[in-house]
Amino acid sequence: MTPAQFRAAMNKQQRQQKQAIDNHNREVRRHNAAVKKTVKLYNRDMRTYNAKARAHNARVENQRRRLNQEIQRLNSRPAATTFVTYRSSVETLAQAYAATEASVSGRTISSAGRELVDRGSEEAANSAYLLNAMHGDGAPEDDPTENQLRGPSMQTELLRFGPDLVDRWTGALFSLSPRNPDAARHFCTSAREVLIAMIDGAAPDSRVAEADPSCSRTDRGVPTRRAKVGYLLRRKGIDEKSIEDLVEQDMDNVLSLFREFNDGTHGHAGKFTITQLNALRIRVESAIGFIYALCQA
Repeated sequence: MTPAQFRAAMNKQQRQQKQAIDNHNREVRRHNAAVKKTVKLYNRDMRTYNAKARAHNARVENQRRRLNQEIQRLNSRPAATTFVTYRSSVETLAQAYAATEASVSGRTISSAGRELVDRGSEEAANSAYLLNAMHGDGAPEDDPTENQLRGPSMQTELLRFGPDLVDRWTGALFSLSPRNPDAARHFCTSAREVLIAMIDGAAPDSRVAEADPSCSRTDRGVPTRRAKVGYLLRRKGIDEKSIEDLVEQDMDNVLSLFREFNDGTHGHAGKFTITQLNALRIRVESAIGFIYALCQA
C-alpha cells in the first residue's frame, strides 16, 4: 500500500468512525428528547389529575361541612308540626351517610362506590337544606329569577333514559311558580314519575329476577326497589351493604318528600316562596344526578 493509499484508508476510517459517533449521538439526543417529552407529559397529566382530585376533595369536604351546618340549624329550632315524616327521613339519611363514611373509612373501595358515597353527602345536605327552607330558614340571597327557576336542567342525564323523561322533567320545572298554588304538588308528582322511571328503566323486573331469582319481592310478586338497587350496585361491581343502605335511604327520603306534598299534609299549600321552590328543585336535581350515577353500568 502506497503512502497515499494509506492516508486515504485512514481518512475513510476516520470519516466512518465520526459518522458512527454522530449517528450514536443523534440517537442519544432523540432518545433523551423522547424521554423528556414523556416525563413532561406524565408530569402534566399528574398535575391535571392532582388538581382535579384536590377540587373534587374540596367539593366533597364542602358538602360535609354544609351538611353539618344544615343539621345544626335544623336542631337549633323547636320541633315543627309540619314535615314531621320528612324530618325523620332527613335525619335517617344523614345518619346513613355518616355510617357509610365510617364503614369505608381507611379501606380502598372502587371509584364507583366512592362516587356514590361522595354524592351521598350532597344528597343529605340538600335534604336538610330543603327542610330548613320549608321552615323559613333558607338562603334567599341565592334565589334565582322565576324564569331561571323554571329553566331546563339535567337533560344530559335524563336523555340516557329517553326523550320522554326529558319532557316530563321540563314539564315539572315549568310548574314551579310562587304564583301557582299547586306548584310543589304538581312538581313532585312529575318528579316522582321521573325518578321511578329511571330506576325501572335501568333495572327492569325481568333482569333483576333473572340475576337473583331469590330477590325480595312485593306483594305483586315483582322485585322490590331495594332488590333493584342491589342489582344496580352489583352491576357496578359494588358489594357494600353500607352503600346499599345509603342508596335506599336516599330513595326513601326523596319519595317521602313527594308523599308529604301529594298527600297534602304539609299545611303550606299555595304559600311557597321562590327560596322554598328552589330548594325543592335543588333536592330533586341532586337525586336525579345520584340515581344517574347509580344506573351507569
